[in-house]
Amino acid sequence: MPRTVSANQIQKNYRSIFNTVKSTQEPTIVLLNNQPDVAIVDINYLEKMQEKIVELEMADAMEAIRDYEEAKREGKLIEANSLEDLLNEN
Repeated sequence: MPRTVSANQIQKNYRSIFNTVKSTQEPTIVLLNNQPDVAIVDINYLEKMQEKIVELEMADAMEAIRDYEEAKREGKLIEANSLEDLLNEN
């Protein structure tokens, strides 16, 4: 469970909170009116998250290519020039 702090705590003690985020590499959620508003994350943590997203997107793209190639081999591809063509295909 991520650590939480209030917006008031950020205003009063931001340096300590930022140092904790940096040292623990754990996100901290800032609450405004007791609701999550923003997250504070260390830049290294953010970069790792972005790299992971790229990896997952690449894996999804590769899977889509494999699915296409399999459907092509099996003759399951259809020609559609519009969404209507796809919806009317049985």
